[in-house]
Amino acid sequence: MTQERIISRDPVHAYEQVRRRIRRRQRRIWIGRACMAAACMALGYGLFWFSHPEQGLTGSAAQLITVESKPGMRTSFRLPDSTLVYLNSGSILKYPIPFDDKERRLQLSGEAYFKVSHNPELPFLVDVLNNELTIKVLGTEFNVEAYCEDEIINTTLVQGSLLIIADARAGESPTQVLVPSERATYFRAGRQMDVKVVDMACDTGWLDGKIILKDTPLPEMLRKLTHYYNVDFIVSDPVLESYSFTGVFDDRQLSQVLDYLKISSGINFRITLPLKDDSESINRRKVYLSKEAVRHGRQQQ
Repeated sequence: MTQERIISRDPVHAYEQVRRRIRRRQRRIWIGRACMAAACMALGYGLFWFSHPEQGLTGSAAQLITVESKPGMRTSFRLPDSTLVYLNSGSILKYPIPFDDKERRLQLSGEAYFKVSHNPELPFLVDVLNNELTIKVLGTEFNVEAYCEDEIINTTLVQGSLLIIADARAGESPTQVLVPSERATYFRAGRQMDVKVVDMACDTGWLDGKIILKDTPLPEMLRKLTHYYNVDFIVSDPVLESYSFTGVFDDRQLSQVLDYLKISSGINFRITLPLKDDSESINRRKVYLSKEAVRHGRQQQ
């Protein structure tokens, strides 16, 4: 019955339904609700806070706050200037208290969505992955995806405007101004930036616990799944790299998502549990993907 239900579903129709719902929804409504539930989310979603005096962000001794969202969890909170921040799975944000009297500067590793409190006299800057990129805004909404293990950094502008500045220490520094609905992809190895217009729902669906795909190549989809479910994927058949997917996964377990892939695209999967050890590092489950073999006109299960 499960296979029949999956086959009967139209992923394009599901995607369009979700996109329309997201666009109709007024952001102020769900932001307000998120703020009211922030304390509960902090407990239920595993929010960590650390603070200690540190030099660097402001140029003088300040209290440095570190907020960390556990792998596989999400949370939200407000900064002292009333800026609303959402942190995705396995993300870390650092900021000083108080902010500098000339700027509000933060450090991000992972993925975050910002609704910045407007203050022309106090620019808002996000240093990404040890200053590989700096994002400068006055008041706006944007999403940043910048995990240290990924080869790219994605910045998607939802509202307002922002300036992206690449690390200038290695020579000429590429910069880019974004307008709403644009995504800047920064390729870390080559220090190059590509900008294109995107459907913002695909980049911000995680705020509502959704993975939204629209003609999404398999490598990009697996990157989203890696951070969402805290797993590692190993693809054994290169032909799978050419696959693309459209659909919506709404708060689904990983096994359900993999079942969809198997039934819709003939992709086999095998999940292995991490080995237990005494190290402090986080060990992820591994998911091995391969193309189903076809014998005598039938797929081998």
